[in-house]
Amino acid sequence: MPTARTLHRYLGWLIGIWLLLISLSGAVLLFKNDLLRWQYPQLQNLALPSDISQWGPLLNQLQQQPDFRYVKYPDQDAHWLEAVSHSNQRHYYNASHTLLLTRVPRGDWIDWLYDFHLHLLGGKTGHTVLGVIGLICLVLLLAGIVQWWPKRFSRRLLALPKPALNARTLRQWHSLLALSFAPLLLLTTVTGSLMVFNAEFRSTLSVFSTAPQPAPPLKTAGYQPLATTDWTAALRQAQAQWSDAQLRLSSLRTAADQPISFRARMAGEWHQNGRSVVQIDALSNKVIYATPASAFGTTGAIANSLYPLHTAAIGGKIYFWALAISGLLPLLLLLTGLLYTWVTRPGTRTSAAASSLKPESNS
Repeated sequence: MPTARTLHRYLGWLIGIWLLLISLSGAVLLFKNDLLRWQYPQLQNLALPSDISQWGPLLNQLQQQPDFRYVKYPDQDAHWLEAVSHSNQRHYYNASHTLLLTRVPRGDWIDWLYDFHLHLLGGKTGHTVLGVIGLICLVLLLAGIVQWWPKRFSRRLLALPKPALNARTLRQWHSLLALSFAPLLLLTTVTGSLMVFNAEFRSTLSVFSTAPQPAPPLKTAGYQPLATTDWTAALRQAQAQWSDAQLRLSSLRTAADQPISFRARMAGEWHQNGRSVVQIDALSNKVIYATPASAFGTTGAIANSLYPLHTAAIGGKIYFWALAISGLLPLLLLLTGLLYTWVTRPGTRTSAAASSLKPESNS
């Protein structure tokens, strides 16, 4: 049975570089919308529409084109409407319905970074591998905490190490940095892994739920040809259903008997894209389904909290910047860990001294 120290060291060698790359890319992607504005000046200084129904004529136009899959409405951080095709091309429109930009998959460095962070550039297989790496990273972090955990606590445990390149100092810096950001590192690792295995996580949560679950969204409704879909009326009806909610996403209809579906973010809802669903019958333009995210109870709230926690959509500026800084931390942990391994390699004068270091001394 390997010790925590041995497990931590070998797992660090195995996936340290992957943890570094995933964390760095995640930290950069926290600024994705800012980076898009910097990369594409046409996305800057856009007016934020106050009436959601004004997007109706544009959606009527997009509905005529079978290539489009869904649209994402503007919010305070992104003042543009984003229309996404089945081939994952992204089209950006301003309030005047003018096409400002079209981004193709991996067409710029931002999308390369995004694809790496979500799929390791390997599609569904890469996404699954990413989840496995996340679980291994969790073991790595827990083994490090167990290795560090002292027999007794004292102020010296949190004292800044002396500026010297030796085994004791390197180990102290490595432990101090990891300990300072351990909660955030664990949080991002756990939420990221559970988002990869989201279906399994939700199934597990459902075992602990005793409350009845709401009916799923409808798949069929009144027959209305796609070409005569009235998106303006649908937008007004959806917004009127929940006047205090913000409509975030719409799926373009793909069949004449398909309802118009919206995702909305209710007041107090964490998920930035909302998990509340409202559906409009395309024939009568009346609400036929409306379920707020709160209807899914505590287990639903837990599952829906993963994404906003992982992307700092909640918690304000302090949490946002703490999460961004924690994304840079694996670089320092990897460097101090490699240097410690180097100076304590067998045959060196420091290897024997390092073997006598005890976590409780830490000074």
